[in-house]
Amino acid sequence: MGEAVASALAEMARRDGAAAEMARQALDTLAPERNLEQLNQHTVQRFCWLELPARFSQEERRPAIRALADLFSLLQLHRYAQVCSSQETETLLDVYEEEYGAGLVMYERLMWESGVEPPDLPELTWGMVVGDAEIRARQETASALELAIALGDVRPGKRGWRPAQERFARSFLTRPGDGGLSHLDRIREERVRGWLNSPAHPYRRQLWPLVGQIIAGAEVPRSAHIATAPLQRLLDLADDGIALTQIGYLSPVVVRQMCEDFGWRTSPEPPRSETDVTQLIALHQTLRAMRAVRRSGRRLVLTRRGRQLREDPEALWQAATESVCRTGGLEQAAAETLLGMLLSRTPQDGADPGRRESDADAAERLLTSSGWTFPEPQAPGRHAAAHRKAAEAASDQVRAMVTAVCWLLEALDLLTPDDGSGYRELTDLGRVFAIACLHKSAVAPPAVV
Repeated sequence: MGEAVASALAEMARRDGAAAEMARQALDTLAPERNLEQLNQHTVQRFCWLELPARFSQEERRPAIRALADLFSLLQLHRYAQVCSSQETETLLDVYEEEYGAGLVMYERLMWESGVEPPDLPELTWGMVVGDAEIRARQETASALELAIALGDVRPGKRGWRPAQERFARSFLTRPGDGGLSHLDRIREERVRGWLNSPAHPYRRQLWPLVGQIIAGAEVPRSAHIATAPLQRLLDLADDGIALTQIGYLSPVVVRQMCEDFGWRTSPEPPRSETDVTQLIALHQTLRAMRAVRRSGRRLVLTRRGRQLREDPEALWQAATESVCRTGGLEQAAAETLLGMLLSRTPQDGADPGRRESDADAAERLLTSSGWTFPEPQAPGRHAAAHRKAAEAASDQVRAMVTAVCWLLEALDLLTPDDGSGYRELTDLGRVFAIACLHKSAVAPPAVV
């Protein structure tokens, strides 16, 4: 292909030396090594609609893009020549000249409408910070979509084209490749390993023994509806609207009804308020975190997402597992540490009374030993007292966050009963839930720093 490019540039130079030079500059930006075998429609569109306006002056843009179109025509790459000379490209360049921000908005719309932009899927949201496996997967998915469009399997702009595009992309990304691993498998493995090695989250290194389970994740179990029954019940009640107290707690009638339905013991009994039932506190907070419910006056009602989750038990399980470890900051660190600790417990831990720490004590110890530091006294007197107070507050905060996750696990009946020491273990269904929680946290797109 290098010889073909050189020959085409020489032919252009015989006709118009300035145009040949502009084509060479554009091509060197688009494909620095002139490896046109790796070129696809997505790459050409990105260059014409995003990179060229950013790298070339207004006076150079149109001559450069016309020259590049001529070069592609000489190379028999007519689809790419059409991108360069299309009315969409001409209009977009006009928009950039008037307002660069408006040009970026139009660029994103045109990329999506073209059909070659790999779509986000429920099992994969493309990231901004990516590794080699994800770069390759996105490039090859874009090339596969280009071919599907050329063959008429995906028809952008026609009715039903977006679901067809998603089905095609999912099929391509989940197709086993070398070693039996699909692109989706490789992306997940890459993200999990990066997640475990994150220098900003040193506590995750203690989760390395679980790496295989975190990469694999867990399918929604057949008994998921048993665990999510309390969430389902609250969604059912919210469909008609749940009365709230003046300060926003669930009405005492609903509180007592939920305790009776699920056999929750409280103190006092019967409970007077939502604050007397730790399980309800956790469930209410979880539904809000899932954006399944909202407050409307003095009632708790379903959102559109809440109505969808109410009708789909599998989606409700997925949403619940996603909500636990996607909170950010110390709250997320506490949740991930707790779940990893519970998953790592062995029968020997439970048999030795000396190793039976409470969940809060164990999670705080693990966070501290992994490098998460709390304020230490730095000076005598009044300053030392202030530092000790800050350290105690930070410790209490970790305990509160760990306890909140435990309340949710208890509400979903995913923990064994407390033996009096605060030591619990995950049930079989609880292990599936915990693995799913860590998997969703690990394979989510890395945050842009």
